[in-house]
Amino acid sequence: MNPKTQKILSRLLQAGVTVLCFLYLFYDLDTATIGAELQRLSPLYLLLALPLFLLSLLPSCLRLNFLCAGRSDFAASSKALLFGYGVNNLLPAKLGEIAKAAYLTRAKGIPASASLCAVFWERLADLNVVLLFAVLFGLWYEIPELYLPLLCIMLVIWAGLALLFRFPGPFARAAGLLPAGRPRRIALEILERLSDVHKRPAQAPLLLLSCAAWLSFMLFDYWFFTVVCGLKLAPAGAALVCIAGGVGMIPPSMPASLGPFEAGTVAALTALGTEKSLALPAALALHLVNMIPPLCFTGYSVLFEKNPLPKDAAAENPATNAEENRIRKDLDASSGHVRS
Repeated sequence: MNPKTQKILSRLLQAGVTVLCFLYLFYDLDTATIGAELQRLSPLYLLLALPLFLLSLLPSCLRLNFLCAGRSDFAASSKALLFGYGVNNLLPAKLGEIAKAAYLTRAKGIPASASLCAVFWERLADLNVVLLFAVLFGLWYEIPELYLPLLCIMLVIWAGLALLFRFPGPFARAAGLLPAGRPRRIALEILERLSDVHKRPAQAPLLLLSCAAWLSFMLFDYWFFTVVCGLKLAPAGAALVCIAGGVGMIPPSMPASLGPFEAGTVAALTALGTEKSLALPAALALHLVNMIPPLCFTGYSVLFEKNPLPKDAAAENPATNAEENRIRKDLDASSGHVRS
């Protein structure tokens, strides 16, 4: 399958997921009610929500800075996080993750492979923590649909990582099929970093920071739903809604996960007894608040910091064939050592 066909199929899948979510959201619902509920929200509280949302990102900023292993600082890591979120709200296919890594590379001179690995561990930690909370709340509220799909996805990811850690050689040979130059070199360097136990982040601090990040999100969602939207929701219920929204953002969709995020949030709120006519406006307002600060910073960064979007991500000079061969030989040797 050629790249153009793959891109078309990917876009069709994203559009299909989004359409299905909107069909669920607006089925048997009066759109006039949504507008009336949105107008009822206090502009003062909505403005207050913007700095509080930024405050809720503090543990996530600390985690990304930790994953940079001393090569970045808190300010640069925080700006990279906001830039990545902003690009995710503008472009499909989660290109914000690439933009985040590119921002770190440009701002701090971190090698592209190292910054991409930091983003990889960040996303993997998120998936593990979301799965943990999804299982807990899914069992507590007897909603297996909350965690079963994610559990299947994580089993595949864990199996793939186990194979990579144990047999890195075949993965290196597969990466060698990529076009020569920057893509192949970065792929090989990423594999080398992931397969080297000494280059992996300490898992205990990463898990603690990831739990803190999601607890911060849950606390903000609880305040937003109860104070701004006036919903009757217990802290545990707000945590369930937060996790459901996070699970909803995993499937492929259009930019900003518009549709799946609302669908997951509304499904959780209605399961807790909130009427759909109240749940959807609350989900839309929360999504809007989550989008505004990153989009504002991304616009500032593109205009004044001259940071391009992911397709123009900065990179180093292409490595020589000798360097690529060295990495492949090291990975093959690692596989041979394990088998022996």
